[in-house]
Amino acid sequence: MWVIPMPGSSYLCTMRLVILFLLLCSCACSWAQSDTRSSLGAGISRFGISASFRKDHFFHDYSHLSLKPSGFYVDAGNIQHPREVAVVNTVFQNASTYKVDKTHFAWTFRPGLIYSVVMSERADRRAVGVNVTSGPGISLAYTWPVYVTILQVDPMGNEYFTDVRYNPDIHQSTEIAGRAGFSEGFSQGKFTPGLTWQGGIDFQWANYRNDVNTLTLGARVEAFPRKLPILHNSALNKSVFSAFYINFAFGLGG
Repeated sequence: MWVIPMPGSSYLCTMRLVILFLLLCSCACSWAQSDTRSSLGAGISRFGISASFRKDHFFHDYSHLSLKPSGFYVDAGNIQHPREVAVVNTVFQNASTYKVDKTHFAWTFRPGLIYSVVMSERADRRAVGVNVTSGPGISLAYTWPVYVTILQVDPMGNEYFTDVRYNPDIHQSTEIAGRAGFSEGFSQGKFTPGLTWQGGIDFQWANYRNDVNTLTLGARVEAFPRKLPILHNSALNKSVFSAFYINFAFGLGG
């Protein structure tokens, strides 16, 4: 059985960033009007990947700092437990990967507010603008059970594969041929509402003055009233997730 390093490893994280950057660069298109900017982006962090939409109006000096938000954001992404480990059962031909002890998927939808301050404006196409952003939000997590494909034998001695809900207490690694479909068991999921906060630094550049290409380096904290049941061992599950993230975004218009 082969053990595959998961996104805690620097190698896999680096490869994901490179692939993501090349993909986004190949389809980049952006435009902005005045100080109101909208953008679509994709990001990666220690706990998974995400896609986002953002619209904000930037304030240009500290005198504009107030309780009024400068915009809003909406993003969605998966939550991975840092102890997830993917394996492949080499006993079976064409076996696929599955994650040991992972019994639930976890994805979250995050709408929130943005407070922004422009620290350095992009005066021309050769300049890089710098903005500081921060804001609270709601985190709505949805968790549903993981199904795996296992080998079974009927009373006549015939072997066949079937998809079952993964239970590490029952299903041995030697009989698992891989993870079943991603949507298998989706209707059996549950919602868990929580709160999130994220903040970061935006670096903006483009070939033209009104374009907006943004690289964001930031940090996010998500807290839920109960532990998300990602792993079978409940003692290892978490209710609070924090991580640094990197996000690439391209403007859509004012």
